[in-house]
Amino acid sequence: MTIDCSWCTLKVDNSGMHALMCLHASDQDEDHLITENMVMEFLTSQKITSGISQVAINAMIEHVMYEQYVCVAKGTAATRGENGYYDFKKDMHDMKKKPLINADGSVDYKNSLSLALVKEGELLATYIPPTEGKPGIDIYGKIQPALGRGKELMPLRGKGIKSDDSKINYYAEFSGHIVMDGSRISIEKLYQINGDLDLETGNIHFDGDVDVSGDVRSGLEIITTGNIYIHGHVGACKLEAGKCITIEKGVQGKDSCEIKAGENVACKFVERCKINSAGNIYADSVLDSTLIAENQIIVTSKVGNVVNSEVYGMCGVIVKEAGNNVGTPTLLRTGLPHEYYLRANELTKAIQEIDQKINSFNHHLETLESAMASDPEKYNDTKMQITRAKIVLSSSRKEYSDELSVLNEKIKADRTNSFINITGTVYDNVRIYIGSIPYLVTEAVKEVTFRIHNNEIIVESLSE
Repeated sequence: MTIDCSWCTLKVDNSGMHALMCLHASDQDEDHLITENMVMEFLTSQKITSGISQVAINAMIEHVMYEQYVCVAKGTAATRGENGYYDFKKDMHDMKKKPLINADGSVDYKNSLSLALVKEGELLATYIPPTEGKPGIDIYGKIQPALGRGKELMPLRGKGIKSDDSKINYYAEFSGHIVMDGSRISIEKLYQINGDLDLETGNIHFDGDVDVSGDVRSGLEIITTGNIYIHGHVGACKLEAGKCITIEKGVQGKDSCEIKAGENVACKFVERCKINSAGNIYADSVLDSTLIAENQIIVTSKVGNVVNSEVYGMCGVIVKEAGNNVGTPTLLRTGLPHEYYLRANELTKAIQEIDQKINSFNHHLETLESAMASDPEKYNDTKMQITRAKIVLSSSRKEYSDELSVLNEKIKADRTNSFINITGTVYDNVRIYIGSIPYLVTEAVKEVTFRIHNNEIIVESLSE
C-alpha cells in the first residue's frame, strides 16, 4: 500500500509489518520545513502506532534525508518457542568404533584411547524443556498470535543411565565410561589398571571394558566381553575382546601372543604375533606375524611395511610396503576362504536331497489317500508319521536355504570386490592370493592394485 502527500510518500507492506517513508524536498521557506511532529502526526493519521523508530525519524529530519526511503516503523514478528534440548554435563565423545586415522595413515592413539569417565550417581545431562512462542504485533498495534511451543525431545535411552521421575535429570547407574552411538548413551563398565598388568595384578576376566595405562607383561591374559584399551606395550600374552582392541605402543609377541577381537584391532606395530579380528586390523608395521581380518587389513602409515608375515583381509588389504629389497617371503591374501565355497556346495547338495525326500513323501501321501478311502484307521498313523517327517525336513530346508543365501551374497561380493592395494612398493618374492588364485611378484613395482579379471589376477596402477 502506497500513500502520497505533498511532502512525503509512505509505503506499507501487505503484512502490515513494515512502513517505509520518503521525504520530498520543498522550495518553500524554512517555515515550511518538515519536522518530527509532522512525521509523527502523519503516521498517527494512518493509524500506525507500534514499532515506530524515533531514531530513524530523527535521522531523516536532522540529516535532511530526502528522496530516499527509510524504515520508520517495524512490527515484531510472532515466534515459535525454542525446541527442547539436553544440557550434557560431561564430554560425551568417547572412543570411536573405528580408530582415528591421521593424514599419513597412522592411527591417532592419543585420541582413540581417550575415555569419558563417570562415577556412579554422577549427573550426565539435564533436559531443558521447550519454551512457548511469543506473540507479535504489527505497526497498527494488532497482536499476532504466537506460532506455538517448541518441539519436545524423546527421553534419553541407553544402558547404564537412569532418570528422575520428571525425566529431567539423568544419572550414571554405575561407574564406567560413556559411549555415544548416535543419540543413544551407554555407560560401559570399566576395569582400570593404573600401571602395568603384571603377575602381581594377575589375569583379568571381566564383563565390560578393560583399560590398562601401562604395559601388559608376558604370560598374562585379558578376556572381556567389551573393549580392551592398552596405553603401553604388549608382550607374549593373550588378549580376547568381544569388541575392539587398541594398543598404543605395539606388540612384541615372541611367537606366543594371541589377540582376538569381535570388532576392530588397532596396534602401533606388530611383531611375532597372531591376530584375528571380526572387523578391521590397523597397524603401522607388521613383522613375522599372522593377521586375519574378516573385513580389511590396513597398514598405511609413513612406515607401513609388512615383512615375513601372512596378512589376510577377507574384504581387502591396503599396505604401503610389502616385503623388502632382499626378497623376504611375505604373503598377502584377500577374498573368502575356500571353506565358504565348500560350505555353499554342501548346503546346495543338502537342499537337493531334502527336496527329493519331500517329493517322495508327497508321492506316498497321495497313495495313502486312495487306500484310506476304504480303511482310514489302518493308515492314519502312517500318514501322521510322514507328515511329521515332512515338517522336520521343511524346517531344515529353510535353515539351510537361509544360510546359503547369506553365503551366496558374500561369494558374489567376493568375486567382484576383492583387492590388494599397494600404496608404496611391493617387492619380489611377495605372494598374492585372491581367493584360491595365486600370483608371485617377480620384480618390485610401485602403487599398484591386484584384482581378479577373467579368473586371473591382474596388476593395475592405482592411478587408473
